[in-house]
Amino acid sequence: MPDLHVLRPFLPAVTANRLRGDGWQVCELDGDADIADSVSLLVDIAAATYAPALLASVVDGEHAAVEGFSGLSGYWRTSLAGGPAPGPLPVGEVARHLVDWAAAARRTVDAEPITELLRAPAPQRVDGAFEELLSLLGLAGTADTTPETLDGRAGCVTIRRWTLG
Repeated sequence: MPDLHVLRPFLPAVTANRLRGDGWQVCELDGDADIADSVSLLVDIAAATYAPALLASVVDGEHAAVEGFSGLSGYWRTSLAGGPAPGPLPVGEVARHLVDWAAAARRTVDAEPITELLRAPAPQRVDGAFEELLSLLGLAGTADTTPETLDGRAGCVTIRRWTLG
């Protein structure tokens, strides 16, 4: 995934790249990654991979803003683990966007568990909530030996992490 042309400017900030099942990849960037326009980045990643894209910004493992884009769901934003308000959309509407995002990834998921996760009290660390969200979106937790890719390309999840000091 770091080889995607849209992610090349961020290569110096890549701290990890790991596979999930079905060809999905998670790329972690340090907090110094200068993402001037997250919406454009998500649209560019979706165009380059032919798959929906996610971007999570995690602060000290305690708060996360999650943004997503697909042709089916459009752009949406929410927060996990007691982060700032998710924006103007009610939780139920954000959950519907997430269900549509999953459908664009060729996954059929239920909105109710996603809604419960979005309304859940903050855990000790947001990392577990984010991994749970990926699972609820139908993105398997480990790489398969025979990955099913979307139109021959893998999907992309990008995480940017900040540590406050």
